[in-house]
Amino acid sequence: MEIETEDIEMATMSTKGQVIIPARLRKKYGLKKGRKIVFMEERNCIKILPPTDLRSLCGSWPDLDADALTKEIIEDRERDAEIEREREGRIEKTVQENLRKKR
Repeated sequence: MEIETEDIEMATMSTKGQVIIPARLRKKYGLKKGRKIVFMEERNCIKILPPTDLRSLCGSWPDLDADALTKEIIEDRERDAEIEREREGRIEKTVQENLRKKR
């Protein structure tokens, strides 16, 4: 693989270990404030990757159980949906009570 000089970017690490990702790369990979970034060590190199779907990371972490993680995510989403249904029910009840009071 040939590396072009325009593919090389430099940054300086702060005393806290922080590095600013160059603007061109943040824009190219859609990296915005608060977005998670993946760090991987490979053959004496550190790779910085934009997040990707969990299944594509299988093999990166030998102890990653994608099926268990997927099940946990689904359960979390079901709990969130139940909480949202309950919230909508409370809102509907409040609206109905307010309508009755106006009559």
